[in-house]
Amino acid sequence: MKNLIFALLLLPSAALAGPALKIVQSVPDETVYGSTAAARPGRVWREMINSASVSLDIQQFYIAEKPGEDLTPVLEAIRAARGRDVRVRFIVDTAMMKESSQHIPELVKAGVQVRVMDFKKAGGGVQHSKFFIVDSREVYTGSQNFDWRSLKHIHEIGVRITSPRAAADFKKLFEADWAVAGGADAKKTYAKQVKQQVSAASPEIAALEGGTVTYRLAFSPVGSVPAGMDVEWDELLKFIDGAKRYLKGQVMTYALQEHGSKRWDGLDAALRRAGARGVKVELIFADWAMGGKNDADIKALSAAPGVSVKISSLPRHSSGFVPFSRVEHCKYMTADGERSYVTNSNWGPGYFLTSRGTAVFMDGAPAAAILEEIFDKAWTGPYALPVDRAKSYQPVKRS
Repeated sequence: MKNLIFALLLLPSAALAGPALKIVQSVPDETVYGSTAAARPGRVWREMINSASVSLDIQQFYIAEKPGEDLTPVLEAIRAARGRDVRVRFIVDTAMMKESSQHIPELVKAGVQVRVMDFKKAGGGVQHSKFFIVDSREVYTGSQNFDWRSLKHIHEIGVRITSPRAAADFKKLFEADWAVAGGADAKKTYAKQVKQQVSAASPEIAALEGGTVTYRLAFSPVGSVPAGMDVEWDELLKFIDGAKRYLKGQVMTYALQEHGSKRWDGLDAALRRAGARGVKVELIFADWAMGGKNDADIKALSAAPGVSVKISSLPRHSSGFVPFSRVEHCKYMTADGERSYVTNSNWGPGYFLTSRGTAVFMDGAPAAAILEEIFDKAWTGPYALPVDRAKSYQPVKRS
């Protein structure tokens, strides 16, 4: 009874009123970015975690904290949740254990259950999703890694979803991955049929910034999603092919071949088709995408009819060089001022076909208006320049 009363007292008003969405933006320090219609992730994460009374399930690529920075109070909130008997489970990927292993012992000491997932073995890529579920009633998902730099030095986009139906879907994915991380056979686990509650066939209406939207969920990769759940690539293809006037998208990297994958032009072909039928396609990629084998494909895409590509370079922070930061890491797209898509996935075969990811598709002007405000500020701002097809781009120093 005490836990129930505690949960009711801490429930956000949106949870009591019905399903609700909130767009969340990480604003790199000392940049011109920052939508007033979007929340900031540190505050949102702490509020959600502090409201947990029963369970907290977290699935992240890795954990990286610098003492005293923005992730510190988030980790403190997780340990505090354990102190009030909240069950906390945490999945990270084996590929980034050099980072995560520095922080896992303190979580385990606090009573957090941690499993390390080898998604390369399970699906061929990495556990790249970034989400957490609070008390089976709300979810956070987006491009932010559990990294202090994602909260302070990197441009990111996420979505807070207050909905038991959405939480139930994410919980089904988490339970499957938790089992696989614990040694269960991946093929058998993902072959088990589940019923998705918020899908293309059964979307949910939710409040967003005084208006309403309809949203649905989808997951990656193809072939390693629990049976019965919508696949991100299938839904993204419908999203692009359904555009009539324009597409606006921003992502860190764009590739037709990566991480040893076979060459895959599914996304490239869809964007080209859109441009060819008169859709105005505007895309922003991070400078991290340039200076390597993907240059030629990005330059070729920028020359396609109807397609414009800009490369964004965020300025160095006044405190000096910050490794693996100062980058456009958000992953979202809008169509025609009415439809929106926010994901964990970079745009290449290694994400849609082999790595774990989660995506939110939203229908309705309230969501598109916020994301297009964010996009337009980046497109017309001081950091993004049209891709120069004659230029020999040099790799960006990351570490």
